[in-house]
Amino acid sequence: MKFLHLAEHIYHRPWFITPESHASIRMVFERALATDLHLEDSPLADLFPQRKSLVIDSDGIATLHILGPLGKGLSKIEQSCGATSFESIRADYEHALTAGAIGCILHIDSPGGTVTGTPEIADLLASDRLPCVAYTEDMIASAAYYLAAGTRGIVATQSASVGSIGVYIPWMDTSAQYEREGLRPDPIVNTGGDLKALGFGGSLTAAQRTHLQESVDASFAEFTAHILAHRMVPASAMRGQVLSGSGALAANLIDAIGDMATARALLVSTL
Repeated sequence: MKFLHLAEHIYHRPWFITPESHASIRMVFERALATDLHLEDSPLADLFPQRKSLVIDSDGIATLHILGPLGKGLSKIEQSCGATSFESIRADYEHALTAGAIGCILHIDSPGGTVTGTPEIADLLASDRLPCVAYTEDMIASAAYYLAAGTRGIVATQSASVGSIGVYIPWMDTSAQYEREGLRPDPIVNTGGDLKALGFGGSLTAAQRTHLQESVDASFAEFTAHILAHRMVPASAMRGQVLSGSGALAANLIDAIGDMATARALLVSTL
């Protein structure tokens, strides 16, 4: 089915992302469906900024760009629409190592992304094989903050947005729509398979909702455990909110307010 992979991820998978950015992703996807656009031919791609290539300066400091929504196994068109794949981050990181970089600035402008793939890249960036600091003048939120939390330091400008520590599944109950259309879903599943037809028909049973809640809570526990393994962040700063520079600094979400030069100086001081 057309766009089946995208639809499954957008509507039914858990996300480490800000609600506003997820809504934007959904809007672009639904606009493409409504106008019957082929994404590879869509002019929508021209509206998004493009991720810059890895750069290593004469001092051996690499700059690795992390832009837009994050995900695993993204298509070329998804990346051309401003997203960054976890594979691209890993490839740039490994290339910087091979090229002899001594440190790396993660230049981030991202609202977050999918749960799938985030912990693995966060562990890579925290492994210290290549010392990293994170910097943003725009946004480090949700999955992007997950990636930044394990680095040697985080720098943000005063007006940047930082945080959105949380996870959610963007479930939409469509049972009323089915009812208006005269449809009564009645799935037949194996005995004991009460979670097999999860969401079929547009609504959730109590058991299905509990199952999804447990899944979301488990992902959140992994998220916060990773943060707390590297930074002392109070629970009050991990309620899903986004903070500006001074608020993020007060909550120990970042180490300094400054610019790219500040991030570079912080990195060099740790080498």
